[in-house]
Amino acid sequence: MRPLLQCSLFAFLALSLVAGTDAQAQSQPNVGYQLNRYEPTAAGEWSFAVEHPWYSSTRRFAVGLTLNYAHQPLVLGYKDSSGFTQTQSLVTHQLIGHLDVAGSFLDRVLVTASLPVVMLSQGSLIDKSPGEGSFSVGDPRVGALARIYGQPGKSTWSVSAGLDLWIPLRGITDSLPSIVSDQSVRVLPKVVFAGVWRKLLWSGSLGAFIRPEAQTKLPQEWSSIEAGRAASELQLGLRALYFDQPRRFAVGPELLFSSALAGRDSFSRYGTSLETLLTGHYNIKDMIQVGAAIGLGFVRQPGTPDVRGVLRIAYAPTTKQEPDGDGDGIIDKYDACPTERGVSSRDPKKHGCPVESDRDGDGVPDKADLCPDVAKGAAPDPDRLGCPLPEKVQPEPDRDGDGVPDRNDQCPSEPQGTSPDPARLGCPASDSDKDGVLDPVDQCLFEPAGVSPDPNRPGCPLADKDRDQIPDSQDACPDKAGAPHPDKKRHGCPSVVEIRGCQLVILQPIQFKPNSDIINEKVSGKVLAAVADALKASPSIKRMRIEGHTDSQCPAKFKKTCKSYNQDLSERRVGSVRKWLIKSGIEEGRLEGKAYGQEKPIAPNTPAGWGKNRRVEFHLPDCAGGN
Repeated sequence: MRPLLQCSLFAFLALSLVAGTDAQAQSQPNVGYQLNRYEPTAAGEWSFAVEHPWYSSTRRFAVGLTLNYAHQPLVLGYKDSSGFTQTQSLVTHQLIGHLDVAGSFLDRVLVTASLPVVMLSQGSLIDKSPGEGSFSVGDPRVGALARIYGQPGKSTWSVSAGLDLWIPLRGITDSLPSIVSDQSVRVLPKVVFAGVWRKLLWSGSLGAFIRPEAQTKLPQEWSSIEAGRAASELQLGLRALYFDQPRRFAVGPELLFSSALAGRDSFSRYGTSLETLLTGHYNIKDMIQVGAAIGLGFVRQPGTPDVRGVLRIAYAPTTKQEPDGDGDGIIDKYDACPTERGVSSRDPKKHGCPVESDRDGDGVPDKADLCPDVAKGAAPDPDRLGCPLPEKVQPEPDRDGDGVPDRNDQCPSEPQGTSPDPARLGCPASDSDKDGVLDPVDQCLFEPAGVSPDPNRPGCPLADKDRDQIPDSQDACPDKAGAPHPDKKRHGCPSVVEIRGCQLVILQPIQFKPNSDIINEKVSGKVLAAVADALKASPSIKRMRIEGHTDSQCPAKFKKTCKSYNQDLSERRVGSVRKWLIKSGIEEGRLEGKAYGQEKPIAPNTPAGWGKNRRVEFHLPDCAGGN
């Protein structure tokens, strides 16, 4: 199920992307959009922008405040052959506070919410009175992540998937500044990979940010200037921290990359953003999470500052953990060595204990082994732990361990078992005729006992002069080969069917209508009735396999696929015969089917041999020599 869920997730990302692109292609860009590109991770995480989710086995809830300062997130300039030249800073300083809430349940689902409040926005871009410097509420964000595999804070790697959604306040009211809110809903389906390896805390995220295309709202006097645009984009985040769990701190970089997937700037220099953060985190008494980050914008879209600073604090109490004194990940109540770091073991007496050195690999630890460089072998010395017996008292080699020394054992690599062969020392008894009766007691060594064994002669069948597998004592015609029949007066007498070896032979072929699986009842009904009678009279026949064959002919329109046509025809004919026998009272479980098409001819595929190759055969796979 997990691989299927992951494939479904990536398919959802792709479909979301296509849907968002189509929507943008069919409408004019909105005017104004949320300029801020930084979105804080869940409160209580050891990260700022690239998620490393936690679930309820770590903590159940967290609330926090994030302060996000951006320098020059929106500038005015012009493009020429040498690149982009800045002429004016439209938004010079922007300070935003994010109120963050997160909660987890079932140790599998993380729900988050974040409300941005613009506390300061200064620059020459003003579209509201008294100005952009006043407080404004931005678009609330809600989201959810579900853990698919592993535990992000405990496993080497894990996978989570989810969705973020922004509520567009400017779609409800136009009283907000154009740079703090959107006019339409935005969604971000994403996948998050995360884990911890030794002291490395790592994570990566991939998402498709779906939003209608929008452009910056400029004053009337700048109406001739082409404004910066925002559109759907691919988002990629990478993060690696040095993580000191006992001292509860972590430091390391985070990298965020995005590129527009729609609009005129799609996959261009001016539709791409690259921002890095150097971060530090500290946890106070497993309850308060604090952190700070400073970063630079290298490749810049509107909203990407040249410098960003972030401060975070969150009340995030951790779930009470079982004590693990030695820090080896095995809690003390299950740790056989609670004061020594060790490894897992299926043996409760060794679970959590260090791996003991055993140079000779004989299972005796070196510290207790009196012969640490010599394996104790198959004959250990009872008086010296970990040592073999002296050579002079070593037992003779016996590779198969059956008690017969190799020098006398005629089957030195095969144990003689519970039924040894009296004629071959050290060997198991054989069963030459494969009838389940071993040769030493089999009175018919090369003749299988068959379905009617003689109770007075082990390994022998009951007398059967005509060899039709019906004992003479039950055969109404003991001198003429025949077939089983429910009527005791006809049981074993000649018929249109008879048993020969491991096959129920029909003396007349089953016929069908040409190029069809419809049985010619008038011609073949009697034959099939005889087959059914034989099975009803022989409960010892537990299985019968119906085999279907064709010649190499086929209708002209199927010449190019003649082989496939004949295979299909033989399969359908086998099915028709099986259904006929079931309707005649034969149990479904006794009947098997196998179609060979034109693959097994018994005569040359010429006009003279076609009739022989078109045939239905009945085989008995459970009889001695059957297949």
